[in-house]
Amino acid sequence: MGAINPEYFNRVRYTLQSKGFNSVTIPEPIGWRSDEKEYSRHKKYHGIITKFSNNLKFIDAGAEFIDLIRDIKGINAEIRMIRDEKHPQTDKWERTYDGFLDMSTYKKEDQQIAMKFNASGLEKALKTRESEKVEIERDTTIDGDAIDELATKDLQLEGRRIFLKTVYDIRSAENTANMSTQTNGNTRGEVVGVPLHVVNQSHEEAQTIIPNTIVGNNEHYINSDGTTGNMFFAVSDRNRTLKIKFDLDFDCRITYDDINFYNFKVYLTIYKDGNSYNVKENFELLHFGKSTHGNGSTKSYSINYDDTINLLQGESLALQFHHSMDGENGHSAHFNSRCFNIVCPMTIEENSFFEPSNTKIVMAYELAERLILINTNRSDAFRSDALGRTDIGYSADGVNTGAMTGFAHGHWIRQFDRLPLPSPETSTTPEVVNKYKAFTTSFKDFMENFTVTWNLGMGIEKVGFKEIVRIEKLEHFYNNNVTIRLPFQVKKVKRSEAKKQYYSSIEVGFAKGGEYEEAMGLDEYNAQSTFTTAINSLKQVYKIISKYRFDSYGIEFARRKPKTNNNTEDTSYDSNIFGFDLKRFTTTFKIRKWNDDFTQQPTGVFSPETAFNLRMSPLNILLRHGWKIQAGLTKYLTKYIRYSSSTANSALTTQLFGGYEYVENGNVINSELERARFVPEWIEFEHVVNFDLIKQIEGTTMIAGKKIYNFYGLVEFINENNKIEKGYLFSLKPNGNGKWKLLKANR
Repeated sequence: MGAINPEYFNRVRYTLQSKGFNSVTIPEPIGWRSDEKEYSRHKKYHGIITKFSNNLKFIDAGAEFIDLIRDIKGINAEIRMIRDEKHPQTDKWERTYDGFLDMSTYKKEDQQIAMKFNASGLEKALKTRESEKVEIERDTTIDGDAIDELATKDLQLEGRRIFLKTVYDIRSAENTANMSTQTNGNTRGEVVGVPLHVVNQSHEEAQTIIPNTIVGNNEHYINSDGTTGNMFFAVSDRNRTLKIKFDLDFDCRITYDDINFYNFKVYLTIYKDGNSYNVKENFELLHFGKSTHGNGSTKSYSINYDDTINLLQGESLALQFHHSMDGENGHSAHFNSRCFNIVCPMTIEENSFFEPSNTKIVMAYELAERLILINTNRSDAFRSDALGRTDIGYSADGVNTGAMTGFAHGHWIRQFDRLPLPSPETSTTPEVVNKYKAFTTSFKDFMENFTVTWNLGMGIEKVGFKEIVRIEKLEHFYNNNVTIRLPFQVKKVKRSEAKKQYYSSIEVGFAKGGEYEEAMGLDEYNAQSTFTTAINSLKQVYKIISKYRFDSYGIEFARRKPKTNNNTEDTSYDSNIFGFDLKRFTTTFKIRKWNDDFTQQPTGVFSPETAFNLRMSPLNILLRHGWKIQAGLTKYLTKYIRYSSSTANSALTTQLFGGYEYVENGNVINSELERARFVPEWIEFEHVVNFDLIKQIEGTTMIAGKKIYNFYGLVEFINENNKIEKGYLFSLKPNGNGKWKLLKANR
């Protein structure tokens, strides 16, 4: 049996609890006074986490209780340990800490059970599964407990006008078109397409011509069916207005015998009735005959075309050579035309628009709450003023902190929905049930997105015994009010550069966006950009890249493939998570446009009046990280963060209300960034941590009507020069002499 320290037996007590069992007060675990407790700031999310790095050993009643719970519930059992201590002055019991035993570290030897202790069971549960991708529409948690149906809202997508430009040319190996006709005294003719080859495809209907695809024609004028192989634009899915421009140059050699006359024409033809390709209208671009181009001769021709064509749904376009001839009666007549050295650069441009559609979305708060519930099996374990809204019980909307962000995945945008599985009584399967791709994401990807887009952080907080995940603006975790005051002058001070707070370059934006099968992505602004700072003594990248997407082009292309017309077609967007920057509209939400946030209409972008998610451009995201980036640049305020490169439209220019005008490929002077809250200097020292100081560290302060944990505020101390100084707590080991590590405040 381990020894019980009599000096502390009446001053400290330990209690073990597990749901469904009576709690038990136990002897002091061996090693409790050297538990190596540490307050530590999370490297990614910035919340303060309490850690214990050594094993505690349990004996007698404690060991018996642990073995009982372990035998019944196994490794997943939750055993809470509570430590109470009598106040040195009042002699009243007060909580000093509580947490959970880590069942995976269980060891038993000589009737002593050794286990590690976690201050937060919720933090451990979340960390274990944060990278697991889960379907958020599921009806059970990962542990199998039933949960309510996912709460979603409807959003109207008004439509983003998109500039489409398809480019064609002629390949040198295919720059000929040959026709040969023979008849005995009749009029005969043929058609062959100009051998256009797609160089860059923005229109799905655009296609490469199959060279020398001949269509027979028994009429003098083209009024017969066409063929797919000759269409450079085949079967439009909707009404379109196309601007077509080309310069056709070619040499033509004509040979014939025993003919009365011939006609050689170049037509731009509109075909109707879908794949039937019935001629609707011919636009004659060139016409010559026997009187101007004689037998055996070669001549060169040029056609310049620049016009707009209104193409209806189901219609197609072809650019074709046509020849016809009338043979002399009683003779076997021949007519040959050979076009060669064909050159024809062509473009189709379209200010394209698709009628409004709807999608269901899940709002940021509900998505976070859902992911926490699915992963941890804990309901009501989430709080966030940043993501909260008045319609779900918060006092205000987090308009400028991400609360008005809605999410949909590609299949929602395309109006697919999860269908019920077939019942055992029927042998039929609901249509497309296996085509639906569920909205799937991880808590890590969710949190990473809000770290990027809105510079949010996360911590685990306690309300009594209840733990909650708290997601807030990063400023919440770096409050600029003094909340902890150390009474004595600190000792053994050591200062050093906080090298990881200096950034030589910045990568900001989204992993996907700007590259599309449907169109050149040169107009899309929400992709990824790189900037260079004034720091050149070390290489360190501030990388803020989200796996979610906010590109308006991607959203628009996805919704232009609705289930109603494309229910068996997969697209590259189906599983992607898309975000929408929204505003309130009566009882629902609408997409924010430029006049909601900017002083003037953006420039450098196509159709700025239909553009959206403008606050998610790489430069505007960078500005929201300004105070953190500026921390390493406080000595270089007259220098610039300079644009390096981008996969996005870097010509976009915006000016937020109350802000400066910026172009995405421009430079930002360091002094225009939000003022840094700290500077890159570590301050390490010793200062004893007594009972009262522990209570101060773990206490809270009301600041501007909100309760802030003291360890998120400034620590004020008397430095080695006997002067008052301040810093943010990054690490504290309170045992023994008390070892502190602060990041120097920018005061």
